[in-house]
Amino acid sequence: MSLEVQAKYDRGYQDEGQGLVEVGNKPTSGAPKYGDDDDLLPVVLERYLEKAGVMQKLRPYLDVTGQVKNEFARCLMAEFFGTLLFQMFGGSAPAKDTTAPAANGFALVAVIYAFANISGAHINPAVTFALICTGHMKWWKGLLYMIAQILGAIFGALIYTGLIPTLHLGAGTGSPGCFGPAAGVRNGDVFGWETVMTFLLVMTVYAAAVAKPGHGNTAPLAIGLSLYAAAISGGQYTGASLNPARTIGPAVVFTCNVGISFLYIAAELFGAALAAGLSIFLYGRAPASVRTTI
Repeated sequence: MSLEVQAKYDRGYQDEGQGLVEVGNKPTSGAPKYGDDDDLLPVVLERYLEKAGVMQKLRPYLDVTGQVKNEFARCLMAEFFGTLLFQMFGGSAPAKDTTAPAANGFALVAVIYAFANISGAHINPAVTFALICTGHMKWWKGLLYMIAQILGAIFGALIYTGLIPTLHLGAGTGSPGCFGPAAGVRNGDVFGWETVMTFLLVMTVYAAAVAKPGHGNTAPLAIGLSLYAAAISGGQYTGASLNPARTIGPAVVFTCNVGISFLYIAAELFGAALAAGLSIFLYGRAPASVRTTI
């Protein structure tokens, strides 16, 4: 199935009048057929897990093909691993290097392409919060998305802690992926920059991937470029987080800039709310069928 980025932020349901399509491959029915050499590893792994008692615990959550049965559980897994990878490759980029904005922009493009068909690839609590505001997602599902994203960012930071020499838990300010204002930048400046940069990112998400007609399979490129542009312009002042999960993850792992992290998060959610309000004005709220099902 081709990547349906057109609907990746409208998880799961179709309204014919609005052009929203279901994304994600449906589990196939029937018992798995093994026998080819390529299938040997899954068989051995499954038998090992069976002996260890793991499969017995997992089986209620799997269908006959071994895929995750609960569609929403698959979404949460996608958000977790997507944010983990985004944190790992974006957060480990040298902050003072001019290539850091590109690393973050391209990493975001990659994870959106990788997970859009499963969860919509929000990869950002600010994006999820905006979709709740516009009615594209129920609040409780959005909250679980945010938790998965934050946990993903924490684990992503933990992984590169073990991969970067001399880096350790609680390393403090200056650790890879930590966000804090540059010298001389006031708190009001931080709030302003993070607000407008997050606003740009979320508006790009809506224009490219949520509102119709959208930009199809090029939407991830537009979203990644919006992050790249924001990081080039405002990154020199705030580091350009634009993402509460990316703010929280390193702060938890390295205990860096914990006090000002709340200012970053407030600005990012405020920018997302502003973008949601303008999107409602320009494009309208989510159609009724989406509001009652997602």
